[in-house]
This record gives sequence, structure tokens and C-alpha cells, in this order.
Amino acid sequence: MGAIKTIVADGNEIFRYGLSALLSQDNFEILSEVDNGALVLTAVESTNATLCVLSFKMPEISGIQLANKIVEKNPSVKVLVLAHEDTDSVLDEFLDSGANGLLLKSADRIELLDAARKVAVGEHYLGKQFSRRMTREYVRLARLKNSRKHITRREREVLSLLVDGLTSIEIAEKLYISPRTVDKHRTNLLKKLDLKNTAGLVRYAMENKKGF
Repeated sequence: MGAIKTIVADGNEIFRYGLSALLSQDNFEILSEVDNGALVLTAVESTNATLCVLSFKMPEISGIQLANKIVEKNPSVKVLVLAHEDTDSVLDEFLDSGANGLLLKSADRIELLDAARKVAVGEHYLGKQFSRRMTREYVRLARLKNSRKHITRREREVLSLLVDGLTSIEIAEKLYISPRTVDKHRTNLLKKLDLKNTAGLVRYAMENKKGF
């Protein structure tokens, strides 16, 4: 396999040059180094690059927006996005984009090169931290889905009335149970749904109306 023709894009000059130097030591040929989001598309159009390594945060146009534009106009070009932090919002934006890989800027040299090689040949790559975050979310949703099966009819009634804004005393009167029993149902719901307070219960119920 010949050298992987690569464009490196980052607004920070020191990071950009350092990244290019690391890639150049391996099987990557740096065709262009870009410091501005608007110039990335020009670089892609004017070269025969097969890989674009760009920052999640770029001047003028975000890395994710660039990834979508690159893939739309040049589907043969693969995109590896480098992010400053491993947050849910960063992961969500990546998953909704056309980028092929996502990696933290703090990743070590070995992971960077591994990610770049895999993305360059069309594979998808998710950095270790993002992969762990995604796994945790998957497990949380699986547990949540399982917990719904164990929510009793009475707990559903209590939750429905909480959404309507009733107090424990009002709910007790409506369901002909004691306020203490209402509080017990509320506590059970918090545990089953892994929520911290009544506001969380109400928000959950509003977001999952079909499940109730």
C-alpha cells in the first residue's frame, strides 16, 4: 500500500504541525496543512487526498459540518475527527455526521496512528473514551428498557398523576391509598428508573409517553 495522502486541519499551529510530524513518521503523506475551516474544502477539492484529519472545533466552520460537506462532495475521502473532550454532545454530533472516526486529542501516538490507518481504508473508529461512554449508555438504556417491564400498574398510576402536578396527599385521595404508600411508590420508581428526584420522574414520563 502506498503512502496515505492526508490533509491535516486544526486551528492551533503547534498542534497541527505536531500532528503532521507524527503522521509523517508513519505511512502518511501530508498534502496540506489547513488552519481554517473554510479552506479545508478547497484543500480537499484541489488535492487527491484520501484522508482528512480535522479538529472538532475549527475556525469559521465546525469539524462536524466540514465532515458532512466533505463526504457529500467527495465520498471517497475519509474523515477522522479529533475532539478536545469526550462529552455526550460531541459523541452525538459525530454519530449524526458522515465522519468515519472520532478520537480525543489527548490520545497517545499508537492509538492515533491506528485510528488514522483504519479510517483511511474505510473502517469506522471510535476512540477508547468514546467507546466506553457509548457502552455505558447502551447498558443504561438496556437496564431502563428492562426496568419498564417491572413497573407495576399502581406505580404507573402514581407517575401519571405526578405528571398532572398532584401532590402525594392528592394522589393518595384519588387512588384511595395513604400518602406514605404514594411516597413508597415514588421511591420505587426513582430506583427502577435510576432517577434522582420527582422532576426527573416527570421529565422521564413526558419523554416516554408511549411507554406509559
